[in-house]
Amino acid sequence: MEESNWISIYAAAVGTAALLLNFRSWYEARPRLHLSLMVDGMTIGGDSEFDEKDLLILTVTNRGRETTMITHMILFEMTSFYQQLRVRPKKSYIIPNPQLKGYPHNIPSDIDPAKKWVGVVRKRDDIGINLHDGHHYVGVYASHRDKPYLIKIPKKKTALPDNTEALVSN
Repeated sequence: MEESNWISIYAAAVGTAALLLNFRSWYEARPRLHLSLMVDGMTIGGDSEFDEKDLLILTVTNRGRETTMITHMILFEMTSFYQQLRVRPKKSYIIPNPQLKGYPHNIPSDIDPAKKWVGVVRKRDDIGINLHDGHHYVGVYASHRDKPYLIKIPKKKTALPDNTEALVSN
């Protein structure tokens, strides 16, 4: 092979690497939201008036480099894979006041890079839905994206009967 061919191959490899680095930089520059869920959340503070239990606490972290705005907190019921794939829920709910007691209204809210936002879903017996059946998702809509960010609410773990622990330890 001639020297000019080797130089062309080297230039093509360097150009491809530079393109991939630019693509990675573009991907990391946008807002990237990460959701985490506390299923049986409880708040304990300085004043017992603001203490609550049986909460779903959603924490959203912006891991990107741009600010975005949380516009809605939602709850979806999706029973099939097709509904999950197309984000076409069987039932949908909006949580208009997802803040903790004693805190100011938090929707809409800007999330700067490396900052967190916390939303709360309170248990309501009058609605009659079981959030822990494995078909419910909680999430947020953000201003930079048309689809929601969702996280599945896990099924409730059943406690072992009292005599089962004795059987397991033997």
